[in-house]
Amino acid sequence: MKGNLNIGTYLGIPVKIHWTFGLLILFVGYVGVTNGLNGKEILAFGMYMLVLFFCVVLHEYGHAIMARKYGVKTRDIILSPIGGVARLESIPEEPYKELFIALAGPLVNVIIAVTLSIVTLSIYNGGIFPSSESLELLKYPSEFIRFVIVMNIALFVFNLVPAFPMDGGRVLRSLLAIKIGRSKATRVASMIGRILAIGFIVFGLINSHILLTIIGVFIYVTAGSENKSVMMTEVLSNTKVTEIVNPNYTIINVDDPIELPMNIYLRGGEKNFLVADHTGAIVGVIPELFLIDAIKNNVKNLLAGQRMSDKHVFLPEESTLMDVYKLMSSQGMSIISIVNQDGDRIGIIDREGVSRFLEIRFNNSKAKKSPV
Repeated sequence: MKGNLNIGTYLGIPVKIHWTFGLLILFVGYVGVTNGLNGKEILAFGMYMLVLFFCVVLHEYGHAIMARKYGVKTRDIILSPIGGVARLESIPEEPYKELFIALAGPLVNVIIAVTLSIVTLSIYNGGIFPSSESLELLKYPSEFIRFVIVMNIALFVFNLVPAFPMDGGRVLRSLLAIKIGRSKATRVASMIGRILAIGFIVFGLINSHILLTIIGVFIYVTAGSENKSVMMTEVLSNTKVTEIVNPNYTIINVDDPIELPMNIYLRGGEKNFLVADHTGAIVGVIPELFLIDAIKNNVKNLLAGQRMSDKHVFLPEESTLMDVYKLMSSQGMSIISIVNQDGDRIGIIDREGVSRFLEIRFNNSKAKKSPV
């Protein structure tokens, strides 16, 4: 992802920081000035912020390691000024797996808080909490550790707020899914998440708490996106390819001029084409991106076989649109042939067809929910 700096790979998972992470330097300076801290105390506060994000990284590794136990890979862990996120390749549909993955992060903060509490009680006098809220105390090792204990307790509590898609929201979704199914559970958790997000935004604005306001906006947006993603997954998984397969399509011969599919495309016709050899066997495809590039560079004197991709897949008619979507996402397919039990091609499905189907389905869904 652009704008992220890779700071290393640990346990096979890349850790990256977003470019906005640099704003923390300004934040440390601002807090130091507004609280009247001296140079040594500002440095201690800066170290405290670094420890905070180290604990956040450990929190995200808790999610990632638990996900790995269930066979789910983690693309990377990204840190930004408002926290961190472990980007899992997928979320298990089994509620109990999502529950344990969601709880694993906050559990790490509990372990850190308990461990530091034991250390503090063993070495220092005065309990496990700071003697005051003054940041000036951070320059003392004993108070620094106590602040870190409080930090991890706060991370544990805040992350379990049921504001989907935060950890607490995912815990809520997984528990609801046991009773009402994943799709309905997501809608409920998303609605609750958005309500709480509005509360964060309003509270943050009233109390001039910029960070909480930003977190509220983030939760509100991502809750809606997650809900839409789950709805799309449900639709794709429950739709057979035969429901949208297109039996009317043009096959381009390898010796046809590339100008032929270009003209069809420019007239508003098909956007992706199968390419066949002299025997009629499909040997490749010409995706829309290739046509756009050919038009942009005014390439007309080449043959279709010279501008095609040899990546093509045949799917059986009992497949679902989820099978199509996964192939298009993972392998960059733009057009797929659908065949019957005898191996005969009954039609094609391309990216445009899938997008149009989802658009119609979601528009119909919105229309049904709208009052007459």
